[in-house]
Amino acid sequence: MPPSLLIVNPNASRIRAAGGADALLPGIVDALRHRFGVAPEVVVPPDAETAVAAARQAAADGAPLVVGVGGDGTQRAIITGIAGTDTQLGILPGGTGNILAGVLGIPGDMTAATEVLRTGGSRRIDIGDVVVDDVERAPGTDVERTICAIGCGIGFDARLMATTATDDKQRFGRYAYLLQAVRLAASIGTVPYHLVVDGREIEVDASIAMVTNVGEVIPGVVKPRLPAVPDDGLLDLFVVGASNALEGIRGLADQLLRTGTGGGPGSRTLRFRCTSARLASTPPEPIQIDGDPHGVGSLDIQVRPAALSVMVPGV
Repeated sequence: MPPSLLIVNPNASRIRAAGGADALLPGIVDALRHRFGVAPEVVVPPDAETAVAAARQAAADGAPLVVGVGGDGTQRAIITGIAGTDTQLGILPGGTGNILAGVLGIPGDMTAATEVLRTGGSRRIDIGDVVVDDVERAPGTDVERTICAIGCGIGFDARLMATTATDDKQRFGRYAYLLQAVRLAASIGTVPYHLVVDGREIEVDASIAMVTNVGEVIPGVVKPRLPAVPDDGLLDLFVVGASNALEGIRGLADQLLRTGTGGGPGSRTLRFRCTSARLASTPPEPIQIDGDPHGVGSLDIQVRPAALSVMVPGV
């Protein structure tokens, strides 16, 4: 059997806080040697493209597992390389948000997460295939084709992700996004959105349209009563229109408390389950994918059911 692959992001906030990758690697390597009988290969890529290429090559070589030591961006790079193969993803949450790890029950403590590599089982989850049409892309260049594991959207959430300060993320972790949301609340407003949900066209004035594969805003702390499940073969679309901060709070509360999809006449919040969606606005709004900024424009997303195997605890 080919060795597993360990992809390390040494700049991830929690890895630096733990004394750097060198302090963590011996325990991780030992866990993988225990699991597979052979030590993993270790790669410290200089950029996301190198991480994608390394993960893709590992899957082509038949590696049983690619482990990402880093945040959601590191995991997304690996998923891009191994989705649709039999190679599993192992997650060691070393970033700020670590949303995917939290939703899948992977411990935030690095030692406990490493133990999952020794004893964990497998869970197959969906991913989304995303096409981004950035209005600012160079003439003659193609649209971006990528994937998401957590979710993507346009509007307020993308603006929030793009403007949350690195220092705040290092100091407050995932709660930094809530702090920044408070700061941006006074500037919230609506613009016309054009949505296409499983072929159905919808025109609505909105502040945010977000498609998610998982539905926990803060895993284990803030999540909707009607869950977004990562292995149901569907995507969940959340739409909120808010002309001021108070309407924004009401819209968020409605999305968290509602128990059904749809939205009544004149509703400022909509919720759908779908296999595909197109999100566009006039004027074009900022885009985020798995928490990372991706320009300004529109996006299309299509679910790819059960495309990824993830090592998780308790299976």
